[in-house]
Amino acid sequence: MGSLFSRLLPHRAKRVSTAPGPTTPPPPRTPAETQSEFVTALSHAGIKGGIKTPGHIDYDIDTIPWNLRCAPKPVAVLYASNPKDVQLAVQVAAKFGIPIQPRSGGHSFASYSLGGRSGALVIDLAALNDVHVDQKTWRATIGGGTRLDKVTKELFAQGKRTIAHGTCPQVGIGGHATIGGQGPLSRMYGLCLDHVVEVEVVVADGSIVRANGSKNSDLFWALLGAAASFGIITSFVFETHPAPTTVTHYSFQLTIGSPSELAAAFMAWQSFVSSPVVVNDRQFNSIVNILKGGILVQGTRFGTQAELEASDAHIEMCKLFKVDVDIKQLDWLASILFWATNEVYTISGGVSIPAYMKSFVVRQSTPLPITAVESWFKYMNRHHAPPDSTFVIVADLQGGRTSDFANDATAYAHRDALYTVCIYGLATLPFPDDVLAFLSGMVDSVADATPDITYGVYPGYVDPLIPKSKWPTQYWGSNYPRLLQIKNKYDPKHVFANPQSVGSESDFAGTAPLSP
Repeated sequence: MGSLFSRLLPHRAKRVSTAPGPTTPPPPRTPAETQSEFVTALSHAGIKGGIKTPGHIDYDIDTIPWNLRCAPKPVAVLYASNPKDVQLAVQVAAKFGIPIQPRSGGHSFASYSLGGRSGALVIDLAALNDVHVDQKTWRATIGGGTRLDKVTKELFAQGKRTIAHGTCPQVGIGGHATIGGQGPLSRMYGLCLDHVVEVEVVVADGSIVRANGSKNSDLFWALLGAAASFGIITSFVFETHPAPTTVTHYSFQLTIGSPSELAAAFMAWQSFVSSPVVVNDRQFNSIVNILKGGILVQGTRFGTQAELEASDAHIEMCKLFKVDVDIKQLDWLASILFWATNEVYTISGGVSIPAYMKSFVVRQSTPLPITAVESWFKYMNRHHAPPDSTFVIVADLQGGRTSDFANDATAYAHRDALYTVCIYGLATLPFPDDVLAFLSGMVDSVADATPDITYGVYPGYVDPLIPKSKWPTQYWGSNYPRLLQIKNKYDPKHVFANPQSVGSESDFAGTAPLSP
């Protein structure tokens, strides 16, 4: 009966719990998935400029580095058409954790303008290249992607003006004016960055801000020496000067036999450029090039040939070296062309080459002693350049107006330099380890002979093989702690990063520089 009754009753369904149960979190995205999603988001961000990714011929061409030894592959190259494009790109990259680096001219010694490591977003600024000179204030507004060739020509065309900058026409103003910017006019007018009075910059949160000595002044201080760590400058405002009407160039060569003769000649040059007749003549500059079998000394004095020959610096130079000096008087634009085609500067020209560079800064207070110079050149004589490689050493006189500023006036920390030394080594790929060792051994031979002297490194001669414990202070000296504070304020998540950007000594710990 009971069973019959139960069969006649409506069937009751089992109650099913609707409370949420434990869920399994989705697996973390792989780097490839993150990059793919990032590129998709970037393409839908409303950016007007082009975006090129691996597999496109433009990407393949435009990611060929100037230094073929360092060949990172960015996740994408964005060709900004205006500051808004930069802003949007920074916002998207920051959201996905993709490191960003700007490219103005693309001449980073370690390919940091391609990110320094694979997986970065490169923002190319080539289209931001307008130059406008205010005819009342003589201040020039210059786009962050303008090459020095256009800077020179436009400043001259719009009032016969100029700024101090380097001699390689393919270099971009964006990097040059923010890591220092040495050039023939620097002893008269200071570094390129000393001419910057204001910038428009996109910072890590994607905002576009103005920075100068009174507005965002801490950021402005950091940008003048370490900009790639803090933002992307879309335009500069520069103070300008009247361009020289006449420039006189001089050169002479010394044939050298033994390492002791080479050391004696270099010490004579160092003594000469340290003397009051040179220190007090800011129109005079000098470069020594150490080549196989000899030394080439060359330089300029702003003014006429007669003024050069009558100067105390020239008289003392001829007396000291007892040589016939080749002299050439040119106007300003012809001088720019002369510098650009000089055989020494073709090393830093527009042709891609496999290279490694070592450098050090010799300070006015601690010129090289004879023991260090002899150690240096004896090392070169004992070891020689490895087969299928070549090298050239360039020592470039500093001082003058550049040294009128304190080392902490801007982030640039080498105001007290007497001269900088850069050793360029060229070889075939794969780049030989013994060439790296040979160049490093040269610098070590100087450092080992002077254990009480600390040598800096000019930030424009970036060296990816400097140990992470040393490069922060070698590039930025005692300014580095302040740079870290400003980094934590404006870019705590390291949106702008490369292997040697401010704060990245921990981010990239234990990793080796990229070399094919």
